[in-house]
Formats: sequence, structure tokens, C-alpha cells
Amino acid sequence: MNVSITAPLFDLEGHVWLTDVDPDGLANFERRNSRTPTLDGLAAIPDFGYSDSDRTLTISWPAIDRQKVETVMRLAKTYNRLIVATEEGCFLGAPGPFSLRSGEAQIQILVEKRIDG
Repeated sequence: MNVSITAPLFDLEGHVWLTDVDPDGLANFERRNSRTPTLDGLAAIPDFGYSDSDRTLTISWPAIDRQKVETVMRLAKTYNRLIVATEEGCFLGAPGPFSLRSGEAQIQILVEKRIDG
């Protein structure tokens, strides 16, 4: 799967196109609900629906191209928001933890909102 990570402002080196991204970290989501036990042995589960802003995109890719890894690191250090485009849509989010281990790079994006409509 391909993923684009872009700076939210004009930046000559503010875009990276990642290929061979692990799709498993891009499909996770949850609903806005919680479970509270009740005295009768059941549970109350209020459900407040779904929002893209509850998602965390975990983007993992082979760290073969050092320039791409360094670009993602620079973007995450420089900007408090990044634009991430996947096959599913385009999102604005805050960069979370970044790691580089055993030839694999990973960054988490805390989605603020979906911006493709």
C-alpha cells in the first residue's frame, strides 16, 4: 500500500511518498462508547457513534531509502500537524511516536480530522 505524508504548509522538501506500507496499521478504528456495570448484573453501554478523530494511523514501512526516513523524521519534528493520504482518504493529524528498528520505520499519526470530504 502507498501512503503520502505532506507538510501542512509550503515546504520544498515537505512531501514523502511511502511504498510497501504495512496495511494493518491503517485499518484500526473504534466507536465512542464505554461499558459500565449495573447493579442488576447487566451493563449500560452508551454509544456516541464513530469519528475519524478517534483513529491512530500506524504507518510502518521498510527503511530501505534513508532519505525518505529522514524526511519523515524532519516533518515530525518540524510540524505539529501533517497531512496523510491513504487509499481510504486524506487526514490531518498530529505526529506521534516515531521508531526505527531492524530495518523498519514506523510513525503514528493521531488523526484530528478527515479533510477529503
